Parts: sequence; structure tokens; C-alpha cells
Amino acid sequence: MRQSRNLTVAGSVRTNSFGVRKTVVGLAAAAALVWAGIAFAQEAYIGHKLSQQVSDLRKQNTEIAAQNAGYRKDVQGLTNGTADEEEARLNGYAKPNEKTYLVTTPPSPSPNASPHP
Repeated sequence: MRQSRNLTVAGSVRTNSFGVRKTVVGLAAAAALVWAGIAFAQEAYIGHKLSQQVSDLRKQNTEIAAQNAGYRKDVQGLTNGTADEEEARLNGYAKPNEKTYLVTTPPSPSPNASPHP
């Protein structure tokens, strides 16, 4: 037969600290999980923004590279003299014994005057 004895003295209130400890540990664990979740979300957001900036910078780099190629072509034309010839042709000059043609748009037809009664 099992012997039983009273855990508390008659007339005293039994206080159990195990319930309070369990609640405090649970709240601390929940706070740690919330903090970790917020930190993870923040890192994911920053990573997304940085990858967006990287793609924007790559796009700008390709545009700048295209502009640089055009500038190199212009500089090459200025150094070997072809730009001077092109500018002279735009101003109406031609080489000797060269036939030139003038290409223009046809004039728009003038409206016919309607007879007044």
C-alpha cells in the first residue's frame, strides 16, 4: 500500500511556480521566434532590393557601352577625315566629276478655290 502524505499544511494556499515558469519560457520563445521571423523578412527584403539595383545598374551599363561605341566611331571618323567629307556633303559640296541628285518631298497640292455664287 502506498503511503500518502499531505503536500501542504491545512489552511495554506498552495502556489505552484511551475505554471509561471512555463508561461515565461513560452513567451520568451515566442518573442525569439517573432524576432527571428522579422529579421528573416528584413534580410529577404534587402536582398530583393539589392538584386533590383543590380539589374538596373547592368541595364545602365549596357546603355553606356552602346553610347561609348558610338563615341568611338565618331572619334575614329574625326581622326581619319571621313567626318570632314560627310560634313562637306551635307553643306552641298561634291567631288569633281561627281553627279549629285537632290531628293525632295513633292509639294502638297493647293486647295482649289470654290466659286462664289
